[in-house]
Amino acid sequence: MNVMNIKTKETNPFAVQKKAKLLEALADLDNEILEKLVALKKSPKAMSMVSSKEGWQTIQDFIM
Repeated sequence: MNVMNIKTKETNPFAVQKKAKLLEALADLDNEILEKLVALKKSPKAMSMVSSKEGWQTIQDFIM
């Protein structure tokens, strides 16, 4: 297992701990999938969908 240091804007230690656990959950994904997630992160439309309650529900209903 390799260890990485990642910079974050979080200052609250509980928020940092939660973010670390979330990133650990993504760590085993292939780089190709991570690149696709980063592309979605760069899309204002995708971020709007994920950020809104209705948009996220639509995504969940479609995919899950």
